[in-house]
Amino acid sequence: MSQLARYKHLMVKKVSLDMLRTEKPGRELSPRQRATLERDRELRAAINEAAALPASEAVAIELKEGQKMPTLRAALTRILNAEPRDLRFGIRGQTIYISKGDIPGGRGRRKNAPR
Repeated sequence: MSQLARYKHLMVKKVSLDMLRTEKPGRELSPRQRATLERDRELRAAINEAAALPASEAVAIELKEGQKMPTLRAALTRILNAEPRDLRFGIRGQTIYISKGDIPGGRGRRKNAPR
């Protein structure tokens, strides 16, 4: 810090903007938020695996006890819309299949394709 020209009524000096930055105390995530972030991280990893496979193969995600299909399907849809890829997914019983190719028994269209 160095002083600038003297003023009659003011004390003026240079300061580094780094001195003004303060760390905002981060709010701790709730257990529900932590679980959601962990699930989304795992879904992204499964999506990456499906994207690396040939179109003739798929990644199967089976539900664990306590998980609900509508919640998992909504999370997967949200992630695929946020990260657009040429992937499809289908649901058979308690398993979700993600693949580049068409999933047998499906309607044969992409999620966002016009009808």
